[in-house]
Amino acid sequence: MYDGDNENANIVGTFCGSSTPAPFISTGNFLTVVFVSDVTEEMAGFNATYTVITPLCGGIVNATNMPQSTASPFFPNAYPPFTSCLWIIDAPPQEQVKLVVQTFQQHQNQSCPQNYLEMSDSPVGDKGQVHRFCGADVFAIPVFYSYDRTAKVIFRSEEYLSGNGLSFTYQVGGCSREYNQTFGYLKSPGWPASYPHRLNCTIVLRAPQNHTISLFFNAFHLENSCDDFLEVKNGSDASSPLLGKYCGSTVPSPIFPNNNVLHLRFVSDIVSAGSGYEITWTSSPTGCGGVLYGDHGSFASPNYPGPYANNTHCEWTIVAPMGRIVTVNFTSIYIDDPGDCSRNYLELYNGPDANYPPSGPYCGR
Repeated sequence: MYDGDNENANIVGTFCGSSTPAPFISTGNFLTVVFVSDVTEEMAGFNATYTVITPLCGGIVNATNMPQSTASPFFPNAYPPFTSCLWIIDAPPQEQVKLVVQTFQQHQNQSCPQNYLEMSDSPVGDKGQVHRFCGADVFAIPVFYSYDRTAKVIFRSEEYLSGNGLSFTYQVGGCSREYNQTFGYLKSPGWPASYPHRLNCTIVLRAPQNHTISLFFNAFHLENSCDDFLEVKNGSDASSPLLGKYCGSTVPSPIFPNNNVLHLRFVSDIVSAGSGYEITWTSSPTGCGGVLYGDHGSFASPNYPGPYANNTHCEWTIVAPMGRIVTVNFTSIYIDDPGDCSRNYLELYNGPDANYPPSGPYCGR
């Protein structure tokens, strides 16, 4: 079965044998059912019923500059079995949708394929995001900003268990923002198309007090004259020390401010515009490392392309959206080790921590 109007929609189940599938509620007004048999054996087949129900949640809503709240049915109380909610959230043209999850709770033993929260761009296209979370995730859900004017939110749960539920707010994102979290990603308004004229955007990245931030540029293309620019300051406001002012099309080197707060300002004039910037950022209490979440990004050793310090120990956890796998490509490596990569090295683990199978170690140049 596919949760949509064709076989390109999300698959929700493949069934065979004699076990009766559980009831299913689609997220929208389409459900595609495909029945296939081979040439080996004939059986009695199946018999199913379907009916139309009035959804208890979801719908098409318009984002405004003021935050609006919505939630799972009867939140914070119990919702019905096989709850399925779909929200389509539209912002005005040239604007983005901001989603802030206030509460999301599902038990770890609930199956992720049938019990989850999903936030995505609509349509997803080649550049859109699809971020899915379930009860097994242990980190706070980051603030979601859509790439374009429309976002989609899906909440599914087969059964209510004590404490389960969802509540979130939605509004027009705007280009001035503050992130209070340990990691995230940034992109200029309109990315990857040209950013608008006459922008003056302020962005504050605020990690926990005992963390330090690392900022990595995935892509960068502004006007060469520096009338359009991005400046990064080491602190929470415009009076903080300047770390760099960037323009043109050269991708800046990573920024390691040794601070838990960064202040960014993006300005554009009325003449011409580039595609802007895309940035991955993370933080860690150890001075380097942290969580890198998303469908793509970049990271580097501390002070790259300069030398890293002695006694450096960094651990990054790369978390891809549900259903994806991670590919890592190295553009350069220069790790000096006097022996067999036992004292200075880079090592990869095929899982969320160092208890999983390793690849490496790597050193040399």
